[in-house]
Amino acid sequence: MHHPRTRQRGMALVMVLWVISLMTIMAGSFALSTQREAGILSHAHERAKAQALADGGVNYAMMMLSLPDPKLRWQADGTPYEWQVDGAKVHIRIMDEGGKIDINAAQEQTLKTAFKFLAGNEELAEQLSDAVMDWRDPDDLKRTHGAESEDYQSHRMQAPPQNRNFLILDELRGVMGVTPELYRKMETWFTLYTGTDGLNPAKASREVLLSLMGGDVSAVESYVQQRSFGAPATPPTIPGMPPGGSSDMAYTVMAVAEIQNQMGAGVLATLRRGPGTDGAPFTILRWKPYVIPPKSTPNL
Repeated sequence: MHHPRTRQRGMALVMVLWVISLMTIMAGSFALSTQREAGILSHAHERAKAQALADGGVNYAMMMLSLPDPKLRWQADGTPYEWQVDGAKVHIRIMDEGGKIDINAAQEQTLKTAFKFLAGNEELAEQLSDAVMDWRDPDDLKRTHGAESEDYQSHRMQAPPQNRNFLILDELRGVMGVTPELYRKMETWFTLYTGTDGLNPAKASREVLLSLMGGDVSAVESYVQQRSFGAPATPPTIPGMPPGGSSDMAYTVMAVAEIQNQMGAGVLATLRRGPGTDGAPFTILRWKPYVIPPKSTPNL
């Protein structure tokens, strides 16, 4: 028969062990929680740093566009540049808006030609062209392949044609027939800031030139190399695409920060020459974050 005092001591020992185990679990849980919070704070800090560097990259691009020496001045034809600062890298591209088509000034044939390159289908190109024209014109008369309010309603689309010029490029998302995939392509082709029909091949990006020149990589590289060195270069002649577009007036700048070989934050900005409210040589027309898909390299 066990002595009562011995039994009490055994129960006390069990209680002590149980309390110690519970405290060990609580301590481990607290340590894990603290570690997670520290990781979250560290990530937020790195993200904020990357965003600040990307913002600085746009301002650095403004400075490089303003250099009086044309040999040192950065090219606004999509050429990739790298700016190293504070142990990080900022990848920068500048695109002259003159190398794009003004969606508000483009004539019908220009739109059809552009959409044929983008969509790869002549019938779809006519539909998209007429839909854009119906969006822009002030009446409710439907073009042959276009779309007016009743068509948007029947397809349960959010908004009908606005019967005015596009105010922001994102409005193209609402045009009937424009899919998210097609809009991503359109962003590199269209602008709001030249006020003229056509585009200037001398300012167009490699991506646009590759389409305009039938995918001839060697011809595109030869032309880009000639124009980058200021050598005489004959721009491609594209039927249905006037060689217009004012240049060196407005630019799109893409800046993406890289910290410790990891892509961080990015910025997409559109600038126009002319003093801004802060005395800068450019007026900012658009400034928005550039979202980078996880584990991917930005389209630079």
